[in-house]
Amino acid sequence: MLQSPPRRLMVLLILLAALPLLSLNMFLPSLTEMSEDFDIGYDKMTVAVSGYLIFTAFIQLAAGPLADRFGRRPIILSALGIFGLASIGCALAPSYDIFIACRIAQGAIATGLALSRTVVGDISTPEGSASTLGYISMVMSLAPILGPSFGGLLAELFGWRSNFLFYAISSFVLWIFIWRLLPETSSKVDTNISTFLKSYIELTLSFPFWMYTAVMVCGVGGFFVFVSGIPLVAETQFKMDQVEIGILIGTVTMGFLLGSFLSGRLAAKHGPVRMIFYGRFVAFCGVFTSLCLIYIGLVAPSTVIFGALCVGLGNGLSMPSASTAVMYVKKGLGGSASGLSGAMVVLIGGVMTSVTGVAVGNHPTAMTLMVIIACLTFAGLLFACGIIYMTREKN
Repeated sequence: MLQSPPRRLMVLLILLAALPLLSLNMFLPSLTEMSEDFDIGYDKMTVAVSGYLIFTAFIQLAAGPLADRFGRRPIILSALGIFGLASIGCALAPSYDIFIACRIAQGAIATGLALSRTVVGDISTPEGSASTLGYISMVMSLAPILGPSFGGLLAELFGWRSNFLFYAISSFVLWIFIWRLLPETSSKVDTNISTFLKSYIELTLSFPFWMYTAVMVCGVGGFFVFVSGIPLVAETQFKMDQVEIGILIGTVTMGFLLGSFLSGRLAAKHGPVRMIFYGRFVAFCGVFTSLCLIYIGLVAPSTVIFGALCVGLGNGLSMPSASTAVMYVKKGLGGSASGLSGAMVVLIGGVMTSVTGVAVGNHPTAMTLMVIIACLTFAGLLFACGIIYMTREKN
């Protein structure tokens, strides 16, 4: 196996992983305009986000097993085709109901995020996969930073529907490149349905699988908690305006970008297990320090920023390695493992968002927010320690 994929393939995988993120947030600045266009309330318009997220979880559950059985290429190409057609439907939708139906169908693109990781795992060593995914994550993290600004500019110049036309064009162009340049990387083992289902059940009963997934859930959960709770805290307690809040939210992404870069440089040398521990340790120590400063009365945006940077940095260090490790739990089920773990991350992240909304809504303080994040980072550190113990026992 290769230590890392060829550069041309790396570019394809980065684009394949970035498009789902762009489809999630690029049109967000236009939500108000869209609600006015369809003559509905803003709360109803946000279903374009929540409904999409829920569907992506189920898509990842299905895409992984299908990719293990039929190959990566046909599933990726099918998902891109569905996403492109659904994007055209969103752009031309005459009513809200038709728009939402097409918008939810866009969730098929979540396959790209799950299977891009799987392709890396197919052709690289575990250490090489973790390093490669670190670099991919680093570049991919630019999508949520630049996406909303670019989407807002498109909407300002051509209207909100231009965002969805951009999605359609991007997906069809990427479809052509994937069709021409992406090799089939799966083992192409053709098993019958009963054998396949049995193997998939074995995956779900795997203790190591759930340990690695738990690490990812705690890491991404901390991110969801922060971005969903900080706007109200920043506005209520720190009296910050929307621009300042946007910058504050961006600190998590900047930390993630740095952590992903370090993961790319260090993962091949230190291995996935150590990188997972390093990431969870950094995240917990940073958030715990921030929480202690708030407790003694040093309540300021800079205190929260420090905790947010450590959350992002810890995720950048640990997520590529955890994503890699979960694909090697059971041979031949890398796609299934990637899809199932991705679905769990999205679903539990959504639950944590709701919990944060209730908690911060009743107590909109930095202390409330950081306590929730501290609990998640501490749990993540415990799971990381459990993984170290598990691997030592195995050896």
